[in-house]
Amino acid sequence: MKLFSIFLVAAVAAFTFTAPIHADEAKPINDVCPVKGKDADGSKSVDYTATFCCDKCVAKFEKDPAKYAEKLASAEEGKCAFSGKDLDPEATATVKIAVCCGGCKKKVTADPLKYLGEVE
Repeated sequence: MKLFSIFLVAAVAAFTFTAPIHADEAKPINDVCPVKGKDADGSKSVDYTATFCCDKCVAKFEKDPAKYAEKLASAEEGKCAFSGKDLDPEATATVKIAVCCGGCKKKVTADPLKYLGEVE
């Protein structure tokens, strides 16, 4: 019974400490709409999945996606934004691009790379 109690406490602690990490992952990478330049609170956003050549490049991007957004947007099609190598379809990272309104959401959904380059 004592072992079960220890396990239960450990499980509750694990869920308690991992919850904020998952919440941060869902946070948009910007707070200014890349279309109109207005404040964007994240209630409206577009998910964009970026593809890289390897997991090392994914990790680099995930550390600070806003910092590398323009680099990703200007990368040669079919090539990794960091290494220039061919893309690995399994090496991906998804980010949220916040927008200010439904009209901007449509524009960003239609061409996310264009507006990813405008993220501040």
